[in-house]
Amino acid sequence: MKILFLGDIVGKAGRDIIFHYLPIIKDREKIDLTIANGENSAHGKGITRKIYDRLKENGVDVITLGNHAYSKKEIVEYVDECKDLVFPYNYDNDLKKEPRICVVNDLSICVCNILGSAFMAQNAFDQYRSMNEILADYKADLYFVDLHAEATAEKLLFANYYEDRLVAVCGTHTHIQTADERLIGGCAYITDVGMNGVYDSIIGRDIEEMKAMVIEKKKTRFTVATGPAIFCGVIIEIDEKTKRAVDIKRLQFRPHYE
Repeated sequence: MKILFLGDIVGKAGRDIIFHYLPIIKDREKIDLTIANGENSAHGKGITRKIYDRLKENGVDVITLGNHAYSKKEIVEYVDECKDLVFPYNYDNDLKKEPRICVVNDLSICVCNILGSAFMAQNAFDQYRSMNEILADYKADLYFVDLHAEATAEKLLFANYYEDRLVAVCGTHTHIQTADERLIGGCAYITDVGMNGVYDSIIGRDIEEMKAMVIEKKKTRFTVATGPAIFCGVIIEIDEKTKRAVDIKRLQFRPHYE
């Protein structure tokens, strides 16, 4: 079995680069399940029903979120209809947040979205308590975790702690792809899968706006950069007999300039 996981999709450029490469990769690599992090897919912050539908129509099977999950308030109205949208399980609010269990090649896969705690802007319940609850309450053959967190050590510790119980821990949130993909026992791991968004940017945001905000202390808008995009993802191969990961491969396609 092969799972394709796509890093944070940032704005229209991120969506377009996904739509360009996804059919090519799925056909070439014989992908069985495609998961993408869509928490920045709507103008760089949050997701809308329209964008959820477009991602689904273009071949994404499951969409995970993160700390900007509720930035577009309309999405709350469609939670029950967006069956393949996975909100952070340990987000500190009263809304219903369940992992997505899908069946691929007769194996059930529980796709989870969990927030880290270090350096994150919002309050989140303890990720270990939350992961233990998922393992106890949602029975599946395989558990795939999008760990949406800032700190490298926090992600790596989580993967090592659950190496015998999870088939993959893929980090998101920092938008910069790390070159540390590895197998921890039978668990595929990478600290951050990277970003699908404008390459010449500050993790997807307009460079000049970021200069104005940080250096000149000006009040700015959350402006998404424009220009050619980078594509980032990983392909995880799983042995269906042992139910363990046997390979993880990084994908990164940078824009070509004339």
